[in-house]
Amino acid sequence: MSKKIFDKLPDSKSSEQNTLQLDPKTEALIHAIRERSQEDPLIGAKLGAKEVFQLLLNGMKSEKGVHIESLLCALGALAGYSCQASLRAQALAKGLPETAAFQILDSKDGKRYFFGDPLNNALAGSQYSVWGLAGGAAQHAGAKQLPDLNEIFQHTSSVLGGDQFGIPRVPENHRASDTPISYLAIWPALFPTVKLFCPNPADWPILYGLAIQEAIEAGKSVIDPALALKIVMESAIPMSKVDLANP
Repeated sequence: MSKKIFDKLPDSKSSEQNTLQLDPKTEALIHAIRERSQEDPLIGAKLGAKEVFQLLLNGMKSEKGVHIESLLCALGALAGYSCQASLRAQALAKGLPETAAFQILDSKDGKRYFFGDPLNNALAGSQYSVWGLAGGAAQHAGAKQLPDLNEIFQHTSSVLGGDQFGIPRVPENHRASDTPISYLAIWPALFPTVKLFCPNPADWPILYGLAIQEAIEAGKSVIDPALALKIVMESAIPMSKVDLANP
């Protein structure tokens, strides 16, 4: 599924070039964002979220429409990884090692995983965290009971390096078309757009959290918002911890 999405997304290399040589319309938009950011610091994240949401909608659309569970899984995975990417970029900007914010664990599967309070805070530590934004949208959309966030964190740690790591625990008829780790293949294609709208790495998880809000609101008539939130967080938490250089 993620390979099919690539066909409809911007090429990552050409997108990188576009961040340097912008067409007049895009230049005007970015200039407007910079001007308005003094009044609304999150304007770039808000507009970028709509752009990313639309790109994914277009990329995932089939003759049957968009499979909402797959869209939620993809956005959750991207949002989770954006927390790690944000902390890496912030560390480099301060002249620190890229992985300075993390505790690094080597698992029995031979892969590295990243943990630590800064990562957890980006995931769930404030109203602008992935959990804060997604959970707020779920409640607004009518969710009566939110999933147990601590249990999801505990489960993620307990299955680290195993076959069940990164597999959302949802009913069979609500499974995504692909796994969260597969959807992370989309990250390089979307990243230039994210950076264009949000030069500050701290805003990257906010952008994805706002895109998740769009998805939960758009899908509330076909999927329980509480289940939508569970798909998001069961994708986001494990994907925040993976080593994308060796997935």
